[in-house]
Amino acid sequence: MLTPARAAPKAVPIGATPTIAALCFDPLPLTLAQRADPALTHAPFVCVEDGRVLHASAAAHRLGVTPGMRLSGARMRVAELRVVEASEPEVAHAWEALLRELHEVTPWVEAGRRGRLFARLEAAEARALAKRYRARVGVAEAREIAELAALSTRPGECRTVAPGGETDFLTRLPLRFLKGVGASGKNLTRLHWLGLTTVGELAGWNASQIRSYLAEEGEALLPYLHGPYRTRLRPGRPPEALTRSFAFEEPAREPRELLPALERLSTALERALAGRASRRLTLTAGLGGSQRSATRLSKQPLTRAPQIRQQALFALQDSGATEAGIERLTLELAAPRRLGVQSGLWRAREQRQRALEAALERHPGAMVQFAWRDPYAEADDLAWGWERLTAAPAEAGDGATSGQPATGRPTTGRPAAVPLFPTEQVAGAHRHLTRASAVPLFAGLGPATSTADGRADDPAGDPTHDAAWHDRDAAPGAGRPSASQPSPAGDAAAGAPDGAMPEGTAPHPILSPLPEEHHAQAHAPRRRHTPRPAPGPGELA
Repeated sequence: MLTPARAAPKAVPIGATPTIAALCFDPLPLTLAQRADPALTHAPFVCVEDGRVLHASAAAHRLGVTPGMRLSGARMRVAELRVVEASEPEVAHAWEALLRELHEVTPWVEAGRRGRLFARLEAAEARALAKRYRARVGVAEAREIAELAALSTRPGECRTVAPGGETDFLTRLPLRFLKGVGASGKNLTRLHWLGLTTVGELAGWNASQIRSYLAEEGEALLPYLHGPYRTRLRPGRPPEALTRSFAFEEPAREPRELLPALERLSTALERALAGRASRRLTLTAGLGGSQRSATRLSKQPLTRAPQIRQQALFALQDSGATEAGIERLTLELAAPRRLGVQSGLWRAREQRQRALEAALERHPGAMVQFAWRDPYAEADDLAWGWERLTAAPAEAGDGATSGQPATGRPTTGRPAAVPLFPTEQVAGAHRHLTRASAVPLFAGLGPATSTADGRADDPAGDPTHDAAWHDRDAAPGAGRPSASQPSPAGDAAAGAPDGAMPEGTAPHPILSPLPEEHHAQAHAPRRRHTPRPAPGPGELA
């Protein structure tokens, strides 16, 4: 068993530097919910994800609700438990908005992990921010000491560590507060088994003992226990965002009032992007004394006005602010970035393609192109045709359009083609050709097939057999019926649509059969039994 060496806590080398304030907002979803609804300040509530508790408030913790618990189990423990849901796009938007607000107070703002901020402030300013945001704030001359001071205080309060009092602060700080800077509950339990209760006692270990006993967590805890401590902050820039607003003269509720405003805002944002792209859009609707907002995360980069307007319509529907009457509408695109696009070798071709896309966007369906349909078809209208060009949707990551024309050849960066002639008209032409090919060219010349019992097939069973033409020599005057002779097939065909044959009617051959030749008779199939002569008058059959 490892026995740590007991030594006096080391003095923290802090010099005369500006004061650093650490602002702790984590867990951020709970803080945002309390800012949106002040009634949740002392009520038990949880943030849920996939049916499990993700974060629990202090009141819910006291009643036995812990993160990771099923929501059904948490409701069984706390009957009046309230549930809040915060999506990732909404939390990201609120965090960036908070960074921009603090940059208005001081330019020396450094963001830690989500929910923690470090700023160079005076003690009075830090106390004012703690009351304004109900955040835990710690003030010290070192960044690490200020963070531990913020974790050890309550929401809405500020704890200040005076210069020179850092060692006494670590000596009195309970060991459980190291959980907020990287220590796990399992290792904290192991340290309690060794009799350690404060951070100062753990700081008496040397660096090798801490690394060997706590492994990777010990490496993360060394800056808070032994230093070196940071006394300066890196100057940061606020997150960039593009915002456009439109104010209505009277509260708007109807689509005829909201759609033109969204179109105007989308066009303004497209111009402000100037070739850049964004993936997160936030819509904020001002409702007199209050406001509602919704954030959408787009799958494709938002670069053009139609894409921005579509996401804005989705966000407007999510916000549910239409029924209340909107007085002011604001659209915000977060973190615009310029997309990396591989340029081609032929610049003139790219310019021609962009000109084509601009023309199709302004005049859709006005351009046509020649396209092959069936190069082997005899008819010209089936071999080739004209197809309209339409702008295809942009691919993710680039601004080019791509389509798949009817020829089947894969193309990239070309608008999609739409057939100029309706599909029904082309299908009708194919049906006429199918019917024409079904009519036999000659009748009665097909090879005779035999059945399973060796008998020849009945000619009447052949749909292409015409008995009238085949027996024209046996029956004088028989043949194709004339126009004056009525025909049942003709009566049925009279009621059939144009180009269709009635059911059960065999198609007539186009040409008459050729006379049989003598050499073909020698190889004709012979009958198995000789037919008997017909009985004469007065004879018994």
